[in-house]
Amino acid sequence: MNPLTELKEGLEILEPFLMRQNFVFDNYENEKSPTGLFSVATYKNKQKKFSIKYRTSIRQVIYQFDNSKVCHDFYLDKLGLADKMQLIDFQPDNELLSFKHILDDFEFLVEDFFDGKCVKLQEFSKLEENVIFTHNAKLREAYNFKYDTLRIDSARQLFNKKDFKKSMEIYNTVERKSRFNDLDNKIIAYCVRYI
Repeated sequence: MNPLTELKEGLEILEPFLMRQNFVFDNYENEKSPTGLFSVATYKNKQKKFSIKYRTSIRQVIYQFDNSKVCHDFYLDKLGLADKMQLIDFQPDNELLSFKHILDDFEFLVEDFFDGKCVKLQEFSKLEENVIFTHNAKLREAYNFKYDTLRIDSARQLFNKKDFKKSMEIYNTVERKSRFNDLDNKIIAYCVRYI
C-alpha cells in the first residue's frame, strides 16, 4: 500500500478527536532524509500544531506551541506517564494500530496541550533542546577524539617518510591541540625548521 494512503487512513482514526479539539488539517509535506522519503501531516489550532511523520509506519509525533515543540515520547515521559504510554514503538506489521495508540495517549495530553496553555510543553521543549544539545556535543567530542587520533597517527607516519610539509598540514587539522604529546611537539618543531 502507498504510505500516503496508509497515513490518510490512520489520520481518519485521529480526526474526530482533533476536530473536537478545534484542530483543522493544515497540509501534507514530503521530507527527504538519508533513510528515505517521509510524509508529514500537520493539524493546527491557532498557536498549537500537531504533526505526524510517516513512512511505512509512524516515525515521529510532534506537539508544538508557538516556537516550542516536543516529541510524543519525551512529552509523556516528562509528564511521568512513560509506563502508561501506548505508542511505545513503531508497528510496521499493523500500521493502523499505531494511530489507535496515539489516540489513547491523547487523553494524557488533554489538560496541557489540547485544552490547556501548553505550560508543560514549553517547559519540556527547553529540556528536550538541552538533552539534544548535550547529546550532540558528546557525539561531536567523540568524533573529534577519534579523528584527531587518526590525524596524529597519519602526521607521524608522514614525518617518518620525511614528508614534513604534509605532516605539518595534517597536524594543523587536529581539533584538540592538547592531544599532542612531547613526541608530537618535537615533530612539529622539526617540521617548522625544515619546511
